[in-house]
Amino acid sequence: MGKQTKSNKVESANFLKLAGREVKKMECEICGREIKGRSYRIIVEGSEMTVCARCKEYGVEKPFREVKKLTLRKKSKPRTEPIVFVEELVENFSQIIRREREKRGWSQAELAKRIQEKESLIRKIENGEITPEPEVVEKLEKLFGLKLREKVPEVKVETKKSNLTPTLGDVVVIKKKKK
Repeated sequence: MGKQTKSNKVESANFLKLAGREVKKMECEICGREIKGRSYRIIVEGSEMTVCARCKEYGVEKPFREVKKLTLRKKSKPRTEPIVFVEELVENFSQIIRREREKRGWSQAELAKRIQEKESLIRKIENGEITPEPEVVEKLEKLFGLKLREKVPEVKVETKKSNLTPTLGDVVVIKKKKK
């Protein structure tokens, strides 16, 4: 062990022997006294400090934050979830609607009256600007006596849960593609 100097005595005074290990004694960061009993975490002018009971009045006590336990889950197998599309509009629905209307010699306004919708809606549907709501599709199918929807086969997709978030590089690539 050798000779104990004055500085070694001061250093050993700041440590306690606890369960066979040396532990640093808690000191108040304001007055410097040894903290006996409970210590307090306070915030003084934006700085967080550990202080004794006497000095806790010089700041605002930091609220206690409960630490959540980390639980480990078993890695699950990727789930296979079927995606079912009951019916979908045929690709050329807008051309079919225009052809059927013209075959009967109706104007867009007359077709709109017959299905109780606006003329502008018929124009937009025929130009392919919008996809009609299911109710409008039903009215057109009933009026023309044909099917504008077709059954789509069931598609199975493997989903894998991941906590991936886009990086700045991903966002930049996305923005470039939109332009």
